[in-house]
Amino acid sequence: MKRILVATDLSERSDRAVQRGLRIADRLGAACHALTVVDENLPADLAAEWQERSEARLIRQIDALAPAASGAVATALLGDPVATIPAHAAEIGADLLVVGLHRPRSFLDALRETTMERLVRLSAMPVLLVRNPVDDDYDKVLALVSFSPACAAALRAAAELAPGVRPDAIHAVYVPFGGLTGEGPGSAMARAVIAEAEAAATAWRAQWGIAAEDVNLSLVPESVTQLMQRKLAGTDYDLLAIGAHTRSGPFSAGLGSFASQLIRRPPTDLLVALP
Repeated sequence: MKRILVATDLSERSDRAVQRGLRIADRLGAACHALTVVDENLPADLAAEWQERSEARLIRQIDALAPAASGAVATALLGDPVATIPAHAAEIGADLLVVGLHRPRSFLDALRETTMERLVRLSAMPVLLVRNPVDDDYDKVLALVSFSPACAAALRAAAELAPGVRPDAIHAVYVPFGGLTGEGPGSAMARAVIAEAEAAATAWRAQWGIAAEDVNLSLVPESVTQLMQRKLAGTDYDLLAIGAHTRSGPFSAGLGSFASQLIRRPPTDLLVALP
C-alpha cells in the first residue's frame, strides 16, 4: 500500500480512524491523505467558510493525534460524502480507505443502507472500519473466508496491514439436514462436505497464490455467525477481515446481508474487500 485515505467527519467518533490511518501510513512508509466533506447544499458563502474552517480543524486534529506525521495531506471538499469520498480516493490512487464507525439511526437504518455500507460498496479499494482504541499495531487477525476472490483480496490487504502476522482463517461448512437427522460434526454427511470444502480450499489457495504457511485455515461444520461469535468470544483479535459480496437479483445494488450486519456493528476493527 502506497497511499492511504482517511475520511472523517471531525467528530470524536472519527478520531480513532484518523489515528489508525496515520499509524498504518507511518508503518508502511505510505502517503496519508485525510479528507472531510462539507455539505454542498449550504449557502455558497457559508459553505466556503465551513470548508476553510473544516480543513484548518482537520490539520489541527492530525497534529494532535500524530505530531510526527506532518507529511499527511489534509483536504476539505464540498459534496455528498458517499459520492465525494470514493471519487477522491480514486483521484489520488488510494490503496486503502479508513473510516470511523457508523452513527446509528434506528429508524433510517431499518429502511436503507447506512453511509458506511454505501461507502464500502462504492469504493474500489479495501475499506477499514476502525472501532478500537489505537494502542498498537495489529497483531492478531481473524479472517472469514468463503473461497471467493473478495476473500482473497481481504487476506492480501490484511497481510499488508499486519505484516508478519499469520491470520486465523475460518470457513463455515454447511451440513445439510443436520438439524433434522441429528447428525453431529463427525457424521458421514459432515465428513463428506468437509472433504468437498478441503478440495475447494486447495483450489482457491492455488488460484490466488495463498500458501498454506501464510494462513491458519480451519474448516468447521457450523454456521458462520455462530462460528464468528465463538472465535471472537474471549479472544483478543484486533482485526477481522472479510470479503463482501453484492446481492444478485432485485437487491443487486446492495451488499450481502452478513457483510452489512458486520459493517453496522463490527465486533472489532473490520477490513472489508470487494472482488
